[in-house]
Amino acid sequence: MGNSEAKARPYFLDGLGATQFGGIDTAAGSIGGETKFSTTWALGVKLYPSQSVGIRLEGRWTPTYIKSDAEGYWCDPYWGCYTVAEAEYSNQFELSGGITLRF
Repeated sequence: MGNSEAKARPYFLDGLGATQFGGIDTAAGSIGGETKFSTTWALGVKLYPSQSVGIRLEGRWTPTYIKSDAEGYWCDPYWGCYTVAEAEYSNQFELSGGITLRF
């Protein structure tokens, strides 16, 4: 996809997976970890200043749903009243770069 001879090649990445929150071991005992469903989203660019050597730059965001807390009630004349919740997420950010070699 795109021109293979281009000096700059932007890309987008999305993925599904799991985030492992590790447990803690102490002298008093241990607290178990949890695994939660997560997604990941990234934007990046590969820059080729020469024919065979390039630079890769990427920014990635991985939000992981933790829990929802009841925040109040919402009442609608047609549907009635129901609880409204606010979701809490663990947000992980990553910036990375590297050297790319073309053969």
